Order: sequence, then C-alpha cells, then structure tokens
Amino acid sequence: MMLLWVMSLLFYLVWAVTQLESVLVFEIQSQAIQVSHQSEFETVEALLVQCEDRLRTLFIHEPDLTKEQFDSFEIAGCRVKLINKLGMANQKNYQTKNVRLIEIEAGQRIRLRSVLRYQITSQQINRINWQPIDE
Repeated sequence: MMLLWVMSLLFYLVWAVTQLESVLVFEIQSQAIQVSHQSEFETVEALLVQCEDRLRTLFIHEPDLTKEQFDSFEIAGCRVKLINKLGMANQKNYQTKNVRLIEIEAGQRIRLRSVLRYQITSQQINRINWQPIDE
C-alpha cells in the first residue's frame, strides 16, 4: 500500500514538472514574439518619421504637387496619398487657407498610418494622428 502511495506521489510530481515546463516554454515564446514585434514597431515608427521629414523637404522644393503626383509618389517604403486639397475653404479662418491633408502608410507586417496637415503658406507639416493598421 505504501508503495502505491509513493508511486502516485511520484506521478503527481512528474505531471507537475511537465506542466511547469510547458508554461515556461509558452512564456519564453511569448517574450520572444513581444521583443520581435516591439523592435519591428520601433523600426516602422522611425521610417514613418523619416518619411514625414522627407515630405517636408519635398514641399520646400516643390510646394504645389497635384493629386496624381501624390498618388504615384513613394518615399523610401512609405506610401503617400493626398486626402484633401482645401483651397480657400474658409477665408475668415486663417488655419484652413491653403491646407492639404496627406496620408502616409509605412511598414510591411506591422503597418502604421499617419495623417498630416500641410499649411502651404507657412510650409508647416503637422501630424494630426497616427494609428496601427490591422487587416
């Protein structure tokens, strides 16, 4: 009887160690995935900032691009799209005169989208928002 009790206790300990190993393996895999995604997210975020900077430089040299030029334009892995071209929409409000809204997408597996507001008269580009793209 004592032998059965000891064997059942050993089987329980083996089962507990097996469960602990599987949880540990899962945790290690989870940490590796998190580190990988974090580094890729940081890379895409840096690419988005770089594309915004190149767009600023582009507008200094060529401030009046057409919608067709925007749609066919790509900056170092970023897709640029003109969302809206506001001419003299509201003459009382200086902030909406000669404003363009521009959308930039960057990344492959992890993708980010940013919407920029370009003030033509002052040649300022401001980020309105950005968001990750889930598809």
